[in-house]
Amino acid sequence: MAAKLSKEALPDELIGLYAGSGRSAYYRGGDRQPAECEDLKQLVREVEIKILVGTDAASEGLNLQRLGTLINLDLPWNPTRLEQRKGRIQRIGQKRDTVYVFNMRYRNSIEDRTHQMLSTRLQHIHDLFGQIPDTLEAAWIAAALGDERKVRETINAVPEKHPFEAKYNQIASINWESCAEVLNRVAAKEALERGW
Repeated sequence: MAAKLSKEALPDELIGLYAGSGRSAYYRGGDRQPAECEDLKQLVREVEIKILVGTDAASEGLNLQRLGTLINLDLPWNPTRLEQRKGRIQRIGQKRDTVYVFNMRYRNSIEDRTHQMLSTRLQHIHDLFGQIPDTLEAAWIAAALGDERKVRETINAVPEKHPFEAKYNQIASINWESCAEVLNRVAAKEALERGW
């Protein structure tokens, strides 16, 4: 993708390829130059690279808040992976008011219908927590295998409760003496500031 963009669409633009394991590179005019991942991140920070093509290696642990648009060409089966990818650009330090995310899929495919059902059913959870629960991975796997009946069963098994009800309107017995670690004030603050 990076080579094709560089050669055919944007020959004057520096385009990065973040692939990990010594496969990362940058392109200009279709010419490939091997690059270290750290060099690519620096070029993004300096706004020298405005287009970064990434394999799944780019979905975690990167701070790419200088970029403002994410285009997913291959949707993962686990919807949480989409959130991880989005988290690369939607971070503290993002200067744009709006970050754009495009999820490419074939219209009316099983994947498209599954995505629509999940989006509709879990919109309030997504809005509140910023991610979709891992438990729905089975629905994406069933969709990929073409089993629409299994997809509907999995999605319909998710309780239609408000997320706060599901998390807080229950009493669980906890053996506090079994706690192995007590957090100091700084560690407790950091733990509370992390997303769920």
